Amino acid sequence: MTKQEIEKMLMENLGLKKEPIALAPLRDFPPDVPRYEGQAMPGLCVQMNEILENGSVFYSTKENHACFEGLIGTGVCEIDREEYRNAVQGFIDMCPYHRDMNTAMDFYETCVREIPLPKVEYSCLLSGPLSKVADPNLVIMFCNPKQADILVRSQSYQGTLVKGFGGNGGCLFNIRHAFVSRQMTFSTSDFPWRTFVGLDDSELTVTFPYEKLVESAPHIQPIIDYVDNLKQVFGTA
Repeated sequence: MTKQEIEKMLMENLGLKKEPIALAPLRDFPPDVPRYEGQAMPGLCVQMNEILENGSVFYSTKENHACFEGLIGTGVCEIDREEYRNAVQGFIDMCPYHRDMNTAMDFYETCVREIPLPKVEYSCLLSGPLSKVADPNLVIMFCNPKQADILVRSQSYQGTLVKGFGGNGGCLFNIRHAFVSRQMTFSTSDFPWRTFVGLDDSELTVTFPYEKLVESAPHIQPIIDYVDNLKQVFGTA
């Protein structure tokens, strides 16, 4: 299936309310795409909201982000343990992030073990609607639990165990894991991600490496049909 056919199926047949977003880390700055203007506060989550609202396409670097997790997760930049600690110290007293700094750093080490940091080998991150990004690396979708289940089943149908996450982090779970493992994932994410992206209370985030979405695409429509027929049989449609 072509990218256009996949997107049409996701929007019209699966019924996504928000257009999928594509991310593509690049080694060179794209000459035909504008650079993001200013600094997103906190970071990629706000930029995603702008994409959903305006259909924007842009590339960004570390200078365009106050929070670097989206760039860290796609191999555009890195941050060491002390830089992370300093960042957490700046807001740990303002929100229920962790009970203390020792807990925060233990959580950091756990996440590095479970979701390794990618090698830094890119100059910038290209972001935009799936329809406008020619060569996507990751595809991010915002969907309800029924839709997420259908997408997960499209991988489990092929024998792949899909891992989901919850905890403190949006880019960590929704971007870094999929980018590093090249496996689909889903997540409740956390309240900053949900707030700044602009998610409804009923929405989850699902992320596919693009090659995995292409692999799953032929199986999604039959699963949609099965689920809808099952709901009719049991009178829950």
